[in-house]
Amino acid sequence: MRDLNALKSLAGIVTAIACSASDGAAQPGCTALEIPATRLEPPPTQYVRFCERHPDACRLIGDETLGADPGLDRLLDSVNKAVNSEIELVSDPDRLGVEEDWSFPQNCQGDCEDLALEKRRRLVAAGLPGASLTMAIVHHEFQFFPHAVLLVETDTGTWVLDNLNDEITCWSAVPYRYERRERPDGLWIRYQVR
Repeated sequence: MRDLNALKSLAGIVTAIACSASDGAAQPGCTALEIPATRLEPPPTQYVRFCERHPDACRLIGDETLGADPGLDRLLDSVNKAVNSEIELVSDPDRLGVEEDWSFPQNCQGDCEDLALEKRRRLVAAGLPGASLTMAIVHHEFQFFPHAVLLVETDTGTWVLDNLNDEITCWSAVPYRYERRERPDGLWIRYQVR
């Protein structure tokens, strides 16, 4: 969320590490995200403010788990790559003059959570249920920067849509430590630090 040079240089590393198929299809061997939780908590303040401005974008209704199929794989791949290529990664201090603000991208610029929210907006507009598309806050395991991604829950596992990687990747195949994750009921799961 802060160090954009580290984020940009990491994009190549993440792509090399990820066990991704080149055609965007889901890889075998993924599971649902299961990490011991410490508690449930309210959403981050910045997300609450976003939801006050965009209440429909925070209504996570419908099926919480999607049935995987080639059409879903293509849709996820297409939206992830489109948003990554269309939106320039710019930090909130550089773009807005504030430390942290969750919003949709503006003027083709945004930071990691803005891109994740835009991906969810496009996927919901394409017919996917919002309850299967949740935000997550993570930290890079080696470079230690905070980051936000969109998680997609399917019957073949939990998949990550990430602005640092054009490929759809299993949650366990990215170098992230999961801090917290949104639930469809509005609460967030806080995970144990490993």
